[in-house]
Amino acid sequence: MLRWTRAWTAPYRGIGLSNSSFSRLPIAPSSSQGGTEPRPVRLSYKLLDGEAASPALVFLHGLFGSKTNFNFVAKTLAQQTGRRVLTVDARNHGESSHSPDMSYEAMSKDLQDLLPHLGLVPCVLIGHSMGGRTAMLLALQRSQPLP
Repeated sequence: MLRWTRAWTAPYRGIGLSNSSFSRLPIAPSSSQGGTEPRPVRLSYKLLDGEAASPALVFLHGLFGSKTNFNFVAKTLAQQTGRRVLTVDARNHGESSHSPDMSYEAMSKDLQDLLPHLGLVPCVLIGHSMGGRTAMLLALQRSQPLP
């Protein structure tokens, strides 16, 4: 069994995916904005109502996904927990506005503008792939709750 595992991991060594420096890349400012603050875009979202006493659950999809990826999970969690659940289309995805800037900084800024507008601060961010990375960046940028 060990030989089989080695046979499948060996081809990836040359690509650099297993390179430990890959995960330590610095976060660069948005290239299409010339290093200036990213401009937020209008995001499409679906908010399932629930109790405001508990932090809302916010689902962020991965690349090429949309807010509909989490429909079943969002409905189930809203019903079983009584929490508000938000699913969001990231910029350039689904029904959200499009922009040439597709940086994680810009996607984080979009959420920083949307969440307080909907009264969902504090909240629990749950992201898959691109959405997970956006959630991590937002958490790093906003270790204190948004006003």
